[in-house]
Amino acid sequence: MLHRRLFSTSTKTAADYYKVTLKRSAIGLPQDIRAASKTLGLVRLHQTSYKPVNASNAGLILKLKELVKVEIVDHIPTTEELKAAKPSRGYTVVGRKL
Repeated sequence: MLHRRLFSTSTKTAADYYKVTLKRSAIGLPQDIRAASKTLGLVRLHQTSYKPVNASNAGLILKLKELVKVEIVDHIPTTEELKAAKPSRGYTVVGRKL
């Protein structure tokens, strides 16, 4: 029996996604490996992209297994969720000794 994943968030069964982060550079590696990183949307170091779980994306990730960090997440975070996870910018003065 085939198991079909649904990519719609309106249904009860949501799909899983790969959270792929480029940790090492592809400089000096063969052209097919550099093309695989661009296909996944990874151009710069520490750049993250979200791809649906399927066989073609799994094959690309296996080709880059030494260069990327992969996590499985249940949804793609929104910009508001990403901003909430970041610490506030700058610094705050807690107390004065004068």
